[in-house]
Amino acid sequence: MKLGTATVVERYQRAGTMQRVALRTNFIINGTYQEPYAVSSVALFKKESNVSPSSVLDNSGLVSGTPLYLWEGAADASSYDGSLAMASSVYSVDDGRKVVVLDGVNSAAGDLAAGRYIEIWTVKMASLSDWKTYVNEFELFQDSVINTTEDVLLRTKTRLTPNQVRLGEVVDLKIGCETTVQNKGISQNIRNIFNQTVVDNPQIRIRKHNEDSNLPAWVDVSGFSDTEDLVSITSDNTMVFRFDTSVLSSGITNLGSARGVYSVEAKYNVLGETIISPMMHFTVR
Repeated sequence: MKLGTATVVERYQRAGTMQRVALRTNFIINGTYQEPYAVSSVALFKKESNVSPSSVLDNSGLVSGTPLYLWEGAADASSYDGSLAMASSVYSVDDGRKVVVLDGVNSAAGDLAAGRYIEIWTVKMASLSDWKTYVNEFELFQDSVINTTEDVLLRTKTRLTPNQVRLGEVVDLKIGCETTVQNKGISQNIRNIFNQTVVDNPQIRIRKHNEDSNLPAWVDVSGFSDTEDLVSITSDNTMVFRFDTSVLSSGITNLGSARGVYSVEAKYNVLGETIISPMMHFTVR
């Protein structure tokens, strides 16, 4: 995925010690993404050395141990360029959505050994609230290379949800991508790796399909290049794009009525292949 102008991998993409690894966390209150009042820091610890909270937290629940790495200072995600100078900030992707980058390319983070780690976010959700800590975990692999004696034949199948939305809604278009290894000779442990995220560089195209003969058969609402930085991927290869239907009322040329039938196509890379999915339709009512 892209963060700013640099390519990073998500924590669940079999992240390696020599890669830029995006460690995301989301803050949700009553079903809504909530922007914290402040993020003090994000601290990294080895999990196996800190199985008890008391080894890294004091009596008030705040970080007291010496972290392997520390991120401090806020920045917008669009400013990240992959340089060493940008390696220690806490980036804001959107309201309630934060990310730090464990930079194994440029910084001392590349000296970390393979294994399981925890990152502790120290956050104040409101100006008068107390500081609280939130603990996430992830695993780093020494080598993300998979060795096979034959080409891996991977088949993908996509499915879109939801199929109906109402004009004025802001919805996540979710494109599930099911992967199947077709080689009979590939061992099960390698097959299991492909259950984790293998989709890379996801983009989507949204089109309106017109029934009015006075209008073009279809009109692009957004193209692949428009969404290359806006599509996220979950650990089970689901691509997610937040679609604000209010843009359909903003005077898109030849759109006609904002209500009607639309299609989504997903474009993504898998094992060096560039795949464009079949059209998946949804209706705006």
